Amino acid sequence: MMNNVILIALQACSSEVMMLRAARFYDAKTDCIVFGNTLPYTQTSYEFAGLGESSQILFRFCRNLCKMKVDNAEYALLSAIIIFSERPNLKELQKVEKLQEIYLDALRAYVCNQRFPRPGMVFAKLLNILTELRTLGNLNSEVCFSLKLKNKRLPPFLAEIWDVAGC
Repeated sequence: MMNNVILIALQACSSEVMMLRAARFYDAKTDCIVFGNTLPYTQTSYEFAGLGESSQILFRFCRNLCKMKVDNAEYALLSAIIIFSERPNLKELQKVEKLQEIYLDALRAYVCNQRFPRPGMVFAKLLNILTELRTLGNLNSEVCFSLKLKNKRLPPFLAEIWDVAGC
């Protein structure tokens, strides 16, 4: 695959992967997201940073994935599916879709072997996560754009966590 195809795919999915990563580091006991710097970020932290309603949506998403008990393998496969999905301006779409199909099949097989008693239901819920992530990614882009229009930058903790260029 051409390097620019990979670059377009990565740029287009960065917000979605970041939201999935936030869910992976969500701690239900403290209702915080704890990233690599080990500092806990609450919903209030996100709201204070200017993210308003999107913070409520993000934390609801994190709580939902926690309740589903999504494991590291499922997070990894979901990340791969997100990265290799249809995006605007993406060339060689068939190659990207073929890669996505491989990861979808791997996720289905993994869930069928690991999630009992209803693997089909779990697989369907995991696929629904992809739709939620697309919505969250779009919302994140809108928030970044809004902050940019207001001549505001992301607060340092979000700029570090999200590593979103141009926000």
